[in-house]
Amino acid sequence: MRRPLLASPALLLALLASSLVAATARTGAAQDLPTLSGSWTASALTEQWAVTAWGEACGPRPRPQGAPGGAVQIQQQGSELSISGAGRPWSTAECWEQMPGLARSKHSASGNARSWQTRCTTPANDPRRAVVTTTTQATDASIQMVETGQYQFIIQDTTCSASVTRTRTFTLVRRAGEAPPAASAPPPVASAPPAAPEKKPAASRTCDAPGEPARLEVTPSRKLMRPGERFQFRALVMDAEGCALPTRPAWSIAPGPLASAATVDATGALSLGADAGEGKLGLVASVADKGVTVTIEVTSPDRYEALLATSGLNEAGESDQAAFAMIATGTIGGRTTAGEDLGRQRKNLFVAIVGGVAACLGFAGLVLLRRGRRRAGGDLEGPASTGGVSGEGGSAGAEEAPASAGAPIAGGATIAEAPVQRGARARGKICPTCGELYPGEAMFCGKDGTQLVLVN
Repeated sequence: MRRPLLASPALLLALLASSLVAATARTGAAQDLPTLSGSWTASALTEQWAVTAWGEACGPRPRPQGAPGGAVQIQQQGSELSISGAGRPWSTAECWEQMPGLARSKHSASGNARSWQTRCTTPANDPRRAVVTTTTQATDASIQMVETGQYQFIIQDTTCSASVTRTRTFTLVRRAGEAPPAASAPPPVASAPPAAPEKKPAASRTCDAPGEPARLEVTPSRKLMRPGERFQFRALVMDAEGCALPTRPAWSIAPGPLASAATVDATGALSLGADAGEGKLGLVASVADKGVTVTIEVTSPDRYEALLATSGLNEAGESDQAAFAMIATGTIGGRTTAGEDLGRQRKNLFVAIVGGVAACLGFAGLVLLRRGRRRAGGDLEGPASTGGVSGEGGSAGAEEAPASAGAPIAGGATIAEAPVQRGARARGKICPTCGELYPGEAMFCGKDGTQLVLVN
């Protein structure tokens, strides 16, 4: 009867051994999983809203906002993933929703870095009740993020309640540590690819050591809003390799007629006053003295739908394009580039000014030279013409004057008789440029300033 008692320890030992073997197998399987670090592509983030109750006091009804798709870099850090690009940085340890006051209340992650769940809620004393749950599932080549949110608050005895579902998928392009796909090239070119492994610092695109800020992106670049609305703009600061940085830009309202009717917080959330008028408003995001301005068009609720239909914006009233600015980084290369751009602009301006002044001086010199030549020609023709006048006072007198003077022209006979000839009819003058006739006492043309000459 005691033999079953002796078998019990053996049975326990067998069960313990099998448990250890199973645990070891699971650990080995987890260690054999490939890393998720590398280059991926992200789909556009989609939003689907369901409004349960929404009165006039609640303000504008929720509209889909989403985020653009594109290339992203994923870095696996322990059991969590850090994702940069395609909108803004995000981690599996947080919720995608960035509602002010929302904070993480619960988080869980599988040991093999393939499943995550995060729960975010508003504080108990916050009248805006929000519960957001973000679930992420991953395989070796794809990742899917699904986020659900419940929002409820009461304004002026009106209950405002809505829910949202956000989805996004990621597809692997190249895993970190893997060589890029070999290009099928002819034998001569085949010797060149060895440079590709040399150039494999491109593996630094895993963003292990991000560089200085080089680019600032703000989305959307245009936004249509109504008075009393609030909108969260999204900013992303990247280095020269496209890796997202934790740097946050400074936000400010650009001077203008509507500047006093708007406020913006440190996260880029813009709020319009209920009494804001219609017009355009500028929102500035800046990093390292480099900024980018996005345009907000404010319109009344009555004109919103009509303006939205003709504005070229999407159904959420947003532009699909991002506004961006290049940042002059703290490195020597970055400062040199900024200096060269500024110096080139100043040089071009200086050359343009000098060229314009030189052209004006050349034209003025040409005009003065032309007038000087005409004036000199007039001086040479003046005495001859005058002599002609005195000699042509009448047909008879003109022929008698030289006969009476005889050979001694310098003897004074001709000079003495000249005043007598002045009483003859004066000849008119003509402009050699335009052909206009003037009386004999005129000196210059009234149209173009050319010195006049005597009419033959």
